[in-house]
Amino acid sequence: MDSLVMLEQARRLPERDMPGRLVQWHVFRDITEAAEYAGHVVLGQGQHLAGGWDSDSVGKLWWIGVEVDDLRQWGNPGAINKHAG
Repeated sequence: MDSLVMLEQARRLPERDMPGRLVQWHVFRDITEAAEYAGHVVLGQGQHLAGGWDSDSVGKLWWIGVEVDDLRQWGNPGAINKHAG
């Protein structure tokens, strides 16, 4: 899926303790920065780009992340990493 199309979809910002298979994500205030970042993500086997937009009290934000097919195979779920930009 094209990163700009993905970023146009409303999708709740992930949270560290949220169930699912997201293992890393970055948050941006600018859609252009998010799309540029997405273009530089290198994925391994069983990994997929995920993302969307959400909002908070300041305004709209976009996020890009990595989703894995099998969290147990990926490794330690305690090593999930989040960055806000």
